This record gives sequence, C-alpha cells and structure tokens, in this order.
Amino acid sequence: MATPLLRAAARLSLCVVTAIACPLVATSAAADGRHDLVVPRDHPTIQAAVDAADAGDRIAVRPGVYREQVVIDKDVSIVGSGDRSTTILAPRTLTPGVGGSTSIVEIHNGATVSLSRLAVSGPGSGTCEKGALGSGIRVLEGARLDLGHAAVTHIADTPAAPCFRSANAVRIGEPRTSTGSATIRHTEITGYQGAGVVVLNAGSTATIEHSTVTGHRELSTNGIEFVAGSAGRVTHSTISDNECREPDPGCGPDFFNEVQHAGILADSPGTVVRHNRIVGNQVGVSVAGGGVDISHNNIRRNSYVGIALQDGSFTVRKDRIEGGVHGVAVVPKAVDTHAVLDGVRIGRTSGAPVQTFACCGFTATAAVER
Repeated sequence: MATPLLRAAARLSLCVVTAIACPLVATSAAADGRHDLVVPRDHPTIQAAVDAADAGDRIAVRPGVYREQVVIDKDVSIVGSGDRSTTILAPRTLTPGVGGSTSIVEIHNGATVSLSRLAVSGPGSGTCEKGALGSGIRVLEGARLDLGHAAVTHIADTPAAPCFRSANAVRIGEPRTSTGSATIRHTEITGYQGAGVVVLNAGSTATIEHSTVTGHRELSTNGIEFVAGSAGRVTHSTISDNECREPDPGCGPDFFNEVQHAGILADSPGTVVRHNRIVGNQVGVSVAGGGVDISHNNIRRNSYVGIALQDGSFTVRKDRIEGGVHGVAVVPKAVDTHAVLDGVRIGRTSGAPVQTFACCGFTATAAVER
C-alpha cells in the first residue's frame, strides 16, 4: 500500500504536469484505515485509482467525462458528482475481459463494489461483426454490485443493430459458468441494444427498485430478464418501450411460432414483480415455470398481452391491466398450465380479457376471483 507521503508526491507530480494548483496534503484516511482517493486529483483516471486502492477504499470522482474501461477486482466504492456530471464513456477501442466479452465496467473476482452518482455510457465504436460492445456493466465470478442514483445509457454499437446477446446495459452472471448479484436503485437505464438488465445462471440475483428501464426506439429489446435459473425482485420501477421492431422477422403475436419482447421476462421460480409501472411493451410481463410473484402492478398499453403465463401454476394478485389484445394469456407448451387471477382488473382490450390456449397435448385454465 502506498504511504501518505508517496500519495502526496504523486499528487504533486500530477499538479506539475497538468499545471493545476493543488494542496500538498496526504490522502485522507478513516479511523478504520480506509483511504479516500480523488480522481483526477490523486490519480488521472478511475482505473488508476482502482489499481492503487486497497480493499475498502472510497474513490471520489470529480465532474468530467472519463473515456476508459474500468476493471474492478477488489472491494471499493466509486462515487461520482452526479449522473449528469460524471460519466465513464466507452473508449473507441474495447479490450476483451473475462471470457472474451467486452464491457465498459467489469466487476469480477468476488469483489463487492458500490457505484453511485455517475453515468456509464456508450455507444461503442464497433459493429456486430467486429469490436461489438457486450455490456455497459458486467458482474461475474461471484462479484456483487450496488448501483445507486446512477445512469446506464446508450449501450449500443455503431451503428446500433440487433446483435445476439450484445449491448446489454447491465449483465449479471454467465450461463453455466459464473454467478453475480446486484442491487440497482434510483437508476435510469436507457438506449440499450439488447436488454436493460440480464441476470443469468442459478445463484445469480438482482434487486431493481425505484428505477427506470426504457428500451431502444429502433431495435427489438427486452427490459429485464431473469433467465437460465436466476431470480430477483423488481419493485416500484417503470419498464417501458420494449417491443419487436424492424428488422426482426421472427417477431409476432403467435406464442407457439413467433417471438415476443417483454418489459419483464422470467423463466424460473422465485422472482418477485410488485408495484411497478409497465407500459408500452409488446408483452408487459412474460413468465414461465410457475412460482413467480406478480402483484399490484399498473400494466398499460402493452401491444399484445399485459401478462403472459407459460407452463406452470400461477397466482396473480391485484394488478391493473389496460389495453393490448389480451389482458392475460395462459399458454401451455410443456405442461398443463393454470392461473388464478385474484382481484386483477382488466379493461380496454381488443380481444378476450383472459385468453387460454391449448397446444401440444397440454391445456390451460384460468380462475378469475373478484
């Protein structure tokens, strides 16, 4: 660990090089031995500060645009000056991280990291074919992210295009190989090319609270995905504008032969979706496998279906659904499927408020309780 004298000397060197006047005082140290590092006062880049930090240190980042990738493998907190003042911007050339994927911020090696009061922004300068931007923020290898009062924006390639599994705003875990976890609060996630938040692998979790997830206006996107055995909570958030858009010939309203894009998508039990505003998606909430808690959501103007329930037993409570073709669709693809709609209010649909399907030797039923 660098001594206070060496840290002060480093700041003196930076002041001489950049012709910025700054005081010769040692980096502050808390009573518990934690240090506070300041970018660019103590280190010219966020990555340099991370490299110099000890576990538990706090890195304060002054206003500015920092065009760099940041790789974090230790417990630190990084605090900007506000998500409209401090921005980590994708560099023109991205260096692949763990497993060959690219991201603007990568958190791995079991680190617990807090990011707050800053923005992580693209676009990347690559294309689908070469140098594509994989994620805005990537969390894997058992790492944990606490993201608060932040923004993750413009996570797309140049030009923005529908690349498979490319340009997700926040990616947590990896299929079959790695887990991660995150808490996302009071954060704006917009302009992503793939999905807003993707959680992958059994053991990976995410909690999204009081946040906004808004899809790309020109590309097919999903808002929040809990897939490959992962689970989590989405509460008091707004998820909007995730639909099939051209070019995407596989999209359509047929649940058995076409693809639908959703505000929230989950394929395993244990996920909670409560007290959200879910607006202007193709499907508001699409879940499979049963055991998902859906309640007290305001679900409006989702063009196909407000809630799609597939393959399992479900209870939906106190949701308000308006618009679209159906309020609730109950879809069996691999098992008989049953839904209980407890106090769910459905209105202004162009088709049946509750639609059950039959396929492949399986049936669907729905019980409506007032």
